Amino acid sequence: MRRSTRLSGAAPPEPPQPSPKRAPPAAKKASTKKAKPSPKKAAAAPAAAAKAPAPPSDPADHASREREEAAWADGIHVVVGCDEAGRGPLAGPVVAAACMLPASAAPIPGVGDSKAITDEAMREALYEQIVATPGVLWSARVIGADRIDEINILMASLEAMRLSTVDVLLAAKSPKKALALVDGPFSPWKEGEKYVDFQTPAPPAGVDLAVEPIKKGDAKVYCIAAASIIAKVTRDRCMHAYDREWPMYAFAQHKGYPVPAHVAAIAKHGPCAIHRRTFAPLKTANLEAPTAAELKRVGAIDCSAPYTGE
Repeated sequence: MRRSTRLSGAAPPEPPQPSPKRAPPAAKKASTKKAKPSPKKAAAAPAAAAKAPAPPSDPADHASREREEAAWADGIHVVVGCDEAGRGPLAGPVVAAACMLPASAAPIPGVGDSKAITDEAMREALYEQIVATPGVLWSARVIGADRIDEINILMASLEAMRLSTVDVLLAAKSPKKALALVDGPFSPWKEGEKYVDFQTPAPPAGVDLAVEPIKKGDAKVYCIAAASIIAKVTRDRCMHAYDREWPMYAFAQHKGYPVPAHVAAIAKHGPCAIHRRTFAPLKTANLEAPTAAELKRVGAIDCSAPYTGE
């Protein structure tokens, strides 16, 4: 059973112009939709405006748009960046986001690798600017710990990437040609015998999709960097919500990563429903999977609230 939550928004942009100078009028944000296979109610990110981050010392301090510009020059108007967050933690979901920003939208100063943006409020502010960009198309897919334990973290990460990328391609009205720029060494549609059963969803019918994995792409390519921030903020919001549900683990502080305090809390309280049973040190404990009631409890938690610093 596939379990994922989808958060997405915005309307398809106009085809990019060769030398854009300003953004088009704001597009109306699409309503949030629930993923068909998901038991969890999807929640749209609230529209509350976050305080804009202070510009970096260099106004051009953002990831490069060179790869996107080359694709636009070749007539590929739909260029999607994709990245994930949360492969390493002991608890919580893995999240992948896909993002397409039109050529007409000016780059946002500060948009780069989310891991290098250590201030959580800054990431939130950049997230709000990205998803409010006129013409942006984006999707974030949240794959829970139970699915991670079922198929392993790599497969779950690639599944989230496929889902979010296909969401954006569908929102772009299934263009004839598209390019997906993906952070890391693998295509979400990874080839090989052991990946045969992990190819869905396929790209929309009629779309000639080229996929280009780029190592450290979140620091090099603007649309991947934007996706990186969306994925990271989406996951962080989940972990803040889980912290309110299970405060004994302090998820808001470490986001589920295996810091000593988190490992000690597991030893004291045992695991909860969002802990990954296949990750050390839990994998040697022969733990039972979460019950249906426990998973239902997880699915009912609202993860949409932005971080406020409290």
